[in-house]
Amino acid sequence: MKLTALVALGVYLVWHAINLGIQKAGTGPDGIDLLDLVKHGISPSIGAASLFLLVLVLVFRWWGEIGLAQGPQRGTLKVIWPWLLFLALFAFSALGAGMPPATVTLFILANTLMVGWSEEVMFRGIMLRGLFRSGGIWVAILGSSALFGAMHVLNVFLTGDLRGAVIQAGAALLSGVFLAAVRLRTGSLWTGIVLHGLWDAGTFFIAAGGAAAGGTAAGPTALGDYGSIVMSLPLVLLGLFFLRHAGRDYAKGYA
Repeated sequence: MKLTALVALGVYLVWHAINLGIQKAGTGPDGIDLLDLVKHGISPSIGAASLFLLVLVLVFRWWGEIGLAQGPQRGTLKVIWPWLLFLALFAFSALGAGMPPATVTLFILANTLMVGWSEEVMFRGIMLRGLFRSGGIWVAILGSSALFGAMHVLNVFLTGDLRGAVIQAGAALLSGVFLAAVRLRTGSLWTGIVLHGLWDAGTFFIAAGGAAAGGTAAGPTALGDYGSIVMSLPLVLLGLFFLRHAGRDYAKGYA
């Protein structure tokens, strides 16, 4: 099956229905703390959505065109260093807050790496490629990032926290541009998968440490009211800088 914008949108709708539907089915009337979604075991919703994309990629042999057929190319560190600085900050903060028990740590890491796989394959893999074929590189970059951000607004149906969901959506939109730059500049989707998973893991580790200390936390939004958006601002600016020649470099397609 040829990967077009219409096909990508159809995949997205099914993928999101699987993800949100299973999560919503297990959510009580008072909502759910996103931290609880990842620390008690392998999340059925995350696992099912990840498996759905894996099957599609294998059945339709999309792994090459979405960037799964090769590892990071030379010069990757020149692109990903800002993200690595934030990961180091998360690590220090998590250690300072106190890491959760080993079992919880493993569940958080397993679930967030699956989120990294699932969301990167969906947005920087299938959606980016489909939109590129139908509208060009900047439609692909901005469209996939906008949809990535908009998806997070729907977390309000899980948490009941509209303000938190909107903040998370804004941060996701901004960071999505940087992750698109990572995909295009490194030539591999695997780089973004690992970076995305570790970012989510770091924020949840901090949230788990805060909750254990008697505070309240809601996963990625636990770093402050607008902390996630503030952190994403330099990422979107650097992402746009790295993509400044995208119209020239990727006008005829990308690996």
